[in-house]
Formats: sequence, C-alpha cells, structure tokens
Amino acid sequence: MASDDAIDELAESIGFEPERTVYGGSSIGEDMAAALGTGNGFRFPSVEDANKIINSFKDRRDSIQRRRQEIERVIYLLSYAPFSRDPVSVEYVRQAKDSLYKLDELNSSALKYTNHYIEKIEAAKRIKQDSEEDMVQGFDKSVGS
Repeated sequence: MASDDAIDELAESIGFEPERTVYGGSSIGEDMAAALGTGNGFRFPSVEDANKIINSFKDRRDSIQRRRQEIERVIYLLSYAPFSRDPVSVEYVRQAKDSLYKLDELNSSALKYTNHYIEKIEAAKRIKQDSEEDMVQGFDKSVGS
C-alpha cells in the first residue's frame, strides 16, 4: 500500500493540499471524499486528475492482491510444514495461523475499500466527462448559429 508521503505527493501534484493548517480545514482524505460527492460538493478539476487518483488506487489494489497471495502462501506453508507435535509448537502454529487469518481479513477489507473508491472515482470522472462533453456540444451549437 502507498505510504502517507506518497499519497501527499500525489495529492499535491493534482492540486489537493495534504493537510490544511487553518482551523476547520480538511485533510486529503476529506478532500478525496468531497471529490466523490460525499462532502461539500467539490468536483475534480479535470478528468486527467481523476485518472491519476484512479491509477493510484489501482496500484494500491494490485499491492493488496499481491499481499493476499503472500498471506495465503504462508498459511499454506504453516499448515503443511513439519512441526513438532509438542504442545508449545502446536500452540505457536495455531497462534501464527490465527494472526495470519486476521491479517487476511484486514487485507480483504482494504481490498473492498479500494475497489469501492475506484468505482466511486470512476463514476465521478464519468459525470465530469459527460458535463464537459455537454458544454462543448452547447458551445458548438452556439458558435454554429
């Protein structure tokens, strides 16, 4: 998953402020939520900016999916690796697998969250594209008159 610094750099490159220092300001997370129509009505400044955000979330999704495969591989290895059958070893393996199952659950939640935001940003981008196309068509009609 991308670090907070990488997210802040992306945000700055497309015009979001990583954090506002003025009382009542918002963070990048709030800005992104607003960009999706869940906040104060902020809209993407351009379709290209929406694509940058979408691609960032897609990179995160790919990373989460790779991590999921790694988690599943380790669970498999713990399940079939030759461990001693003494109570301490058995308990160690059980706790390790329980931790990995919880990590997989968290990872699945992150994947669901990321896919949800990709869908939301793509929907906002389509709305932006449609409104830009309508504006161009309206301009063409008025120029042609």
